[in-house]
Amino acid sequence: MARFEKIKTAYQDRKLSPELKLWKAVLAVAANDAMQSKITRVDIYNDIDRARNWFKEPTQNFFQVCLYAGYEPMYICGKMKKAIEKQEEKEKNERKKYLS
Repeated sequence: MARFEKIKTAYQDRKLSPELKLWKAVLAVAANDAMQSKITRVDIYNDIDRARNWFKEPTQNFFQVCLYAGYEPMYICGKMKKAIEKQEEKEKNERKKYLS
């Protein structure tokens, strides 16, 4: 989760309200879930898929959470899509190693 807490926002110089902290945490938890390895965390395989799809195919809910957290939704979406693609490629290579 620490990787995603360093994203800069327009609110960084202000004292954060509890509501803003809440929405940032919601987004951080979703990002953390999306970046879990399906290879090592088979117990939460479906949760990982749901989290990844939330970023890859954003809905109105995604846009609202980003805006409530003080982030630009399309920026977050683009960054997370790249990170998810990288993670999925890593998993694909791990599977190949395991099966060969």
